[in-house]
Amino acid sequence: MLVVINSLMNKVVYVCPGTCKAEVSEEQYKAGLTKCGAEVCTLKGHEFEKRLKCQECGVVFKEEEIHTH
Repeated sequence: MLVVINSLMNKVVYVCPGTCKAEVSEEQYKAGLTKCGAEVCTLKGHEFEKRLKCQECGVVFKEEEIHTH
């Protein structure tokens, strides 16, 4: 049986889709940390992308995706 996770269990995070896979909190993003700065990342200097993170299992997914357990 699949159970759809309540949206209250998800937290907004921002991630780098490049090789470093950096993740910053919504608070860090709003404070100005909006671009990847990792020297070895393939997308250094690119904007982080908004995602949701399941607080139960840690999976990071796009807002339009449906996360289930």
